Amino acid sequence: MKPEKLQQLIDIRFGKKKMEIEPNPCWEGYEPIGLKEDGSPNCVPIKENQKKEEFVIPTPEGGEAEDKYISRCMSAIAGEYDTQEQALAVCYAQLK
Repeated sequence: MKPEKLQQLIDIRFGKKKMEIEPNPCWEGYEPIGLKEDGSPNCVPIKENQKKEEFVIPTPEGGEAEDKYISRCMSAIAGEYDTQEQALAVCYAQLK
């Protein structure tokens, strides 16, 4: 596999990039952000459709693998930051 393709898959898996799938595989009002463990798109509400509410950054569960926690955290806070990189940094900071 080419390194560019591998990086693209990693970025999509961990929610760093929005999936570019047409037609949108998610319900109306949702968009795909990253992938679930089974490889299906992780559908999250589109940011502009969400009400502003306080959110809680998930904490790692005992024995939870790093990649599973980061994926879960990114799914939970994806729409709360201007960029996916900011959300990823918050998740990694919470992990430590």
